[in-house]
Amino acid sequence: MNDQITVKQAGSLCAISMLALKLVTLPSILYQQAKTSGLISAFCLFLIDFFGLFLILKLKQKFPNMSLYELLCKAIGKIFAKAIYIILYFFLLLKLIFIINEAVSYTQSIVDEEFTNIMFLMCFLPVISAVAHSGLKSTARTCEVGFIFVIFGFIVCLFLSETTTSFMKLSSIFESSPLKILSSSFSTSIWFFDFLFLLIIMDKIKVEKNLIKRIFNLIIFVFIILFIFYIIYFRLFRNTAFLHKNAIADVTQYNRNIGNVGNIDIISILVYLFIIYFQGAIYMSCLRICFEKIIGEINPTWAIIFADIILVILQYFIFYNLEITINFYMAYFKFVWPFLWLMLLLLFFMKGENKNDRKNKSHIKS
Repeated sequence: MNDQITVKQAGSLCAISMLALKLVTLPSILYQQAKTSGLISAFCLFLIDFFGLFLILKLKQKFPNMSLYELLCKAIGKIFAKAIYIILYFFLLLKLIFIINEAVSYTQSIVDEEFTNIMFLMCFLPVISAVAHSGLKSTARTCEVGFIFVIFGFIVCLFLSETTTSFMKLSSIFESSPLKILSSSFSTSIWFFDFLFLLIIMDKIKVEKNLIKRIFNLIIFVFIILFIFYIIYFRLFRNTAFLHKNAIADVTQYNRNIGNVGNIDIISILVYLFIIYFQGAIYMSCLRICFEKIIGEINPTWAIIFADIILVILQYFIFYNLEITINFYMAYFKFVWPFLWLMLLLLFFMKGENKNDRKNKSHIKS
């Protein structure tokens, strides 16, 4: 299966991943952790993510035709490479579980309070599984086209927000101590690490000119509008932010009717649902790739079915609501991300392929 994707498509995947987990509960959690200084925590985590993305793209330039699995085998051996792929597999599963729980909570609050986890899984898993089964190239094309509509809808939501109320001004962003800001950054790190999936598909990205610049131009654009969204949210709600856990819908609550159009919540609902479906397809594609590296050559259908079964078990028996999920992730995930950074830095400081490596690699393939 030829799953090569263009740089433009890779940029769309990164941009969607950057949005998926940051439009619902994160602003409220940031305020609970560090008051208005939560903006500083978010900014610092964005910078860390950008640095991680830069390292991954530099790895791509340094090893243009090698996969993450090949790099890990070269650095630490096949057994440890598979062990790291198992860790990455469960990391992606947990991120996907988080998306599902946020989506269920959002849907119950905004659309239908009787909506259940099982109902959402019945709608969500077949779609993302079908997209992932069609291959990474198909997933990337879908996200590339859908991203245009997503970003347009998100900008419309910003214009629909109400920011003129005089008694809801943004307070000082230095409201909390540096220690509080640092603690907030550690606790909310699960909402970030958006670009780690790129490691898994790095060998699928075509080698093109200005790879880093082209992707970062799009990412910086998304960062600007996302940070404007956060500033609007913090300015609107401040001390009541803990009550507003559906940020993308809450910022438009003062302009829910325009003329004879009627209720316009549908705009924020569609934007959010499109984003999580795209993100779900990205993660499911990466789960399929990880599973194939761990087990060996296998029919993609079985890899996706296995992921679906694990997701349903985790969702139904362990992470069955958003509160449990957030408490677990904020308590334990902060101990995982230093390990992920060490792995990334290890790969970055590896020596590039020499001519003998390339000859041996081509000899093995033949």
